[in-house]
Amino acid sequence: MPDYHDIFWKLLFQRIDCAIEFFRFLLKEKSKLLELENIIIVQDIYYRKKKLLYDILYEIPLQNSNEKLYFLLEHKSRRANDFQIQMMKYKQIIHKWQKREFGKMYSIIPILFYQGLDNWDLENELEEVKNLTNPILTGTKEEFLLFDLRKIDPLIDFENPELKAGILLLKIIRDNWEEFVNGWRKIRELLNSMEESKRIDLEEDMLDYIFRSRLEENTILEEAIMGKKVLTAYERALEEGEMKGQLKGEFKNKLETARKMKILGLSLEIIIKSVGLSEDELRENGIL
Repeated sequence: MPDYHDIFWKLLFQRIDCAIEFFRFLLKEKSKLLELENIIIVQDIYYRKKKLLYDILYEIPLQNSNEKLYFLLEHKSRRANDFQIQMMKYKQIIHKWQKREFGKMYSIIPILFYQGLDNWDLENELEEVKNLTNPILTGTKEEFLLFDLRKIDPLIDFENPELKAGILLLKIIRDNWEEFVNGWRKIRELLNSMEESKRIDLEEDMLDYIFRSRLEENTILEEAIMGKKVLTAYERALEEGEMKGQLKGEFKNKLETARKMKILGLSLEIIIKSVGLSEDELRENGIL
């Protein structure tokens, strides 16, 4: 079954503006060492004729240098026991690819983006990994950067409205209904502040994510997302009943008007145009 959390996250972080602001937030002052405006997303790496299934790999040049860094960004919505092994495997293969493509290897920095849909104590687990020293290369440690969405307030921590809106949706996607609706109102304000071209594209991705990830019925989601009143089952049944009754009354009035016009000797063509009913409808109800 597709992981729709992962799919939406990738769509968000493949937006260059979002990636640039994310690195500025994550690396703080160290981000100034990078030419973030020249960031590249490495699309495909093959190993033994198989595509390497990492999430996103960024190539970023260093300022005033021929060197560059690679950032391996992996998304986990929930706990993953094998993430260290997975990261190390990817690094090993990417180093081989670098050697083949460039004749040398560049540093690779793994980043783990944890969405926080369960209670993974990731910080302590990651600290244990960082403290593991390489027995051959003395003093060398495994380095991971961590982004824990549970500790982030997108509306405060970011400026880019696309990244704000996208990160906020990732954060609230499994909240209870009231909190989700309140969060969506804030997202709606952010979407309305964007250029139309960016808003439409992002909004489509968001709606697809919501309808595939939330557990409510589509009609309820549509009412909330489009800003309509969310009706209870009783209110919806009552409203549908009133609508049917209204339509039935309008239909009866049209039949009565047609009957009077028929008595007056008006032609069938005039009657049909006047009341908006078909010849079959008039015949079935005894007018013709």
